[in-house]
Amino acid sequence: MTLGAQVRTLRKARGLTQRALAGPDRSVSFISMLEHDRVRPSLATLRLLAERLAVPLTTLLEDQNESPAEAEARLRHGDVLLRQHQFTPALEQYESALAIAERTGDDGLRAQAHLGLGQVLLGLRQFDLAESHLQQAETSGDQLDPRFQALVANARGLLAIRQRAFSQALSHLTRGLTAIRQAQPPDRGLEATILGNLGRAYTSLALPMQALVCYEEARPALEAAADSTGLALLHLNSGVAYIQQRSFDEAARRLHQAAELLQVQENLQLLGSVKRSLGILMLDRGDAADAEPLLRQSLAIAERMADDAGQAQTLTELGRAALAQDRVSEAGRHAEAALRLATRVQDPAETARAHLVLGGVARGRTFLDESASHYREAAEAFRRLEMFKEAGEALRELGFVYLNAGKEGEAAHAFAQAFRAQDVGAAADR
Repeated sequence: MTLGAQVRTLRKARGLTQRALAGPDRSVSFISMLEHDRVRPSLATLRLLAERLAVPLTTLLEDQNESPAEAEARLRHGDVLLRQHQFTPALEQYESALAIAERTGDDGLRAQAHLGLGQVLLGLRQFDLAESHLQQAETSGDQLDPRFQALVANARGLLAIRQRAFSQALSHLTRGLTAIRQAQPPDRGLEATILGNLGRAYTSLALPMQALVCYEEARPALEAAADSTGLALLHLNSGVAYIQQRSFDEAARRLHQAAELLQVQENLQLLGSVKRSLGILMLDRGDAADAEPLLRQSLAIAERMADDAGQAQTLTELGRAALAQDRVSEAGRHAEAALRLATRVQDPAETARAHLVLGGVARGRTFLDESASHYREAAEAFRRLEMFKEAGEALRELGFVYLNAGKEGEAAHAFAQAFRAQDVGAAADR
């Protein structure tokens, strides 16, 4: 019996009209088409119908077409929704596919469904659940082709980047790059995606030379595919790497190229990231006043897009800009707001950067003990994240605070730790 026939039989057995089953949130025509198997309901709709028909959800799930073709259709529909960032409906499609795969015992479909669920949950920032599904995808898909293994490794690498576990990200992404280069036929688009994420991990670890190598390797595939979004991201990420190298002219050129592409696409969220990066470029050049309008534009976009992570990053940079112009109270307000948002989205790197700004604010107010506390917290967080360049910066500032407080011994110790951190970072960049 098909799902439609089962729903019709259950409805009539309970004396319900199609209108009663539809209720206030579904149409009568939808119920009619469902009963004639002309529509495929989402998992949320199946839950609703099961409740109104007073049967377990499994009753309706078991009566659906459980062929591999049905599960495959669900997976591909989920993939389309995922690319459109429609995470909730994508989640339903992958859950339905997983239910079919579990009942039919198809390991390949099970692995694909777990991968889809992991990617959706990553988009929803439910990192622990995403990790669980991606681990199951890796286990279930161990015997699948290299392309699938590369997809899983890339998703795990991206999750590690979001969690600021950059060394783990490098491990996953390097494994993914090896796998995709063994795939037949070649998938240059996926290879370029993995290279781009690998570059992001290197940039986060303040290793711009390695990052730029990755971006240049990815460029031909993106250009051949005329992937304007991918090219915009490439220019954006290259610009960030050039800022780290203090190659400011080249950084500006790449960021302006990214902005041109994104304005044509009307991709606001990425455009906000470009404006923030241009603001950081101005700040690092010492042009704090010129940086502020760009950072405020970036903040407005992040607020419009409800992008808490983007707001936190931009507020930290606005705090830096205000501090550079001796507007200490304003810098403190920006950094405190950044700290709250970074804590909410569980971003330890941005939390540490906010503490770095707050250390400067407290130092400007001559609250030296408070300043030292912020710098110590920032340094420890950066060390845990293996962001040694930033750890060295925090420790160097801590040393100056100790000098101002007349604590020469503690200052010498902090400066020694700063030099060691910088040496570790420089060795990794060679």
